[in-house]
Amino acid sequence: GLSSWFWTRVMESYIDGPAIYAPDLIGCGLDHGASPWIPNENGLFFPLSWVEGVEELINSVVIPQWEKERQPTPMPLSGFFGENQRDGGCGCLVVAQGGLAPVGIMLAKRNPLHVGALMLTSPPTYRDITTAIPEKELQRNYSFLCSPTFGGLAFAMLESRSIIKFFSNLFLFQDYCCLQWLDEIKREVRDDARAPVQAFNAGLLQHRSFEDDLKEMSQPLLVVSGEDDKRVLDRQLYRSELNKKCTLTTIDGLNVVPWENPVGVVDLVKELGY
Repeated sequence: GLSSWFWTRVMESYIDGPAIYAPDLIGCGLDHGASPWIPNENGLFFPLSWVEGVEELINSVVIPQWEKERQPTPMPLSGFFGENQRDGGCGCLVVAQGGLAPVGIMLAKRNPLHVGALMLTSPPTYRDITTAIPEKELQRNYSFLCSPTFGGLAFAMLESRSIIKFFSNLFLFQDYCCLQWLDEIKREVRDDARAPVQAFNAGLLQHRSFEDDLKEMSQPLLVVSGEDDKRVLDRQLYRSELNKKCTLTTIDGLNVVPWENPVGVVDLVKELGY
């Protein structure tokens, strides 16, 4: 979900709905013309800077477009935004995939007027999202991934098409990944695109607990799991800890349901009134 291509299947399945937007997060989507993020030259806070990037999209593009068309307030879907016209509601629907859950949570917490609902697809368990990764562990992870020797060798191996296919089939897909998935990932593989991946894989997005954010946000939360995801039971804590504010559901798929089952995700979006 770091790059916009991840949402193409959902967007293609989202017919007769309001406008939707799928942004490339800062440092991602270089194949689409985005600028690389160079850590030594451009500081970046995780996940705050990615949240601020989406907020800028809302304020500079989505809101002005809404005002121009004089429609109800628009709403984003993990990068794509559309207005809730079916039940008279307002505010964006934010959809965040997997480990990007902190971005969606912060976006909802910071923008109660512009974000009407939050959907997390295949997120970390409640225990993981509310437990900060120790600083020493983050430093160790990040140093290893940024090491020209060890990190370079690791990326050289992990970026090979055969390893991407093996990893995707083993951990991400209910069945098997498709050629389009492999093509899209390989298209993004380049040295100057590694920095945000290094930060993400090091765990920097979970440098703190997001329990207070989850409990203090006013919007309803929908947590979506793939039917074959072994973490389904572990996500029950979202419901017990957040009470009526949170709903849990499962759809066909494993760990990348917006790509595996875009129609199922769109059906959930429409059930929420978007």
